[in-house]
Amino acid sequence: MNSRLSTDQIMVNLPDRFRPLMAGKMQAIVQFKLTGAGGGDWTLVISNGGCSTSPGSVKHPDASVTMSAADFVGVNTGAVYAPDIFWSGQIDIEGDVGVVIALAPIFGWQ
Repeated sequence: MNSRLSTDQIMVNLPDRFRPLMAGKMQAIVQFKLTGAGGGDWTLVISNGGCSTSPGSVKHPDASVTMSAADFVGVNTGAVYAPDIFWSGQIDIEGDVGVVIALAPIFGWQ
């Protein structure tokens, strides 16, 4: 994936990277709050073996992830190692942390 991709392009195409076998019977709504240049709010829904994304926010997600748009792009392009972001405190997770951790294998994040 090209590191010049925008967060919007990545979010729109994220369902194409969805691995249903890795998700199993997961049912989750995850709110992404991407900060800084190119940021914005996005909602990810995993349900019934499928995945969708949409711009905007929801009132009661299972988990909410706040991180920089640059780190989000980096994780999705392979330039940033996802656990490094997590353990260094560059990501703020509210709600079900397990849901967020489960996203890495579902979308092939390293």
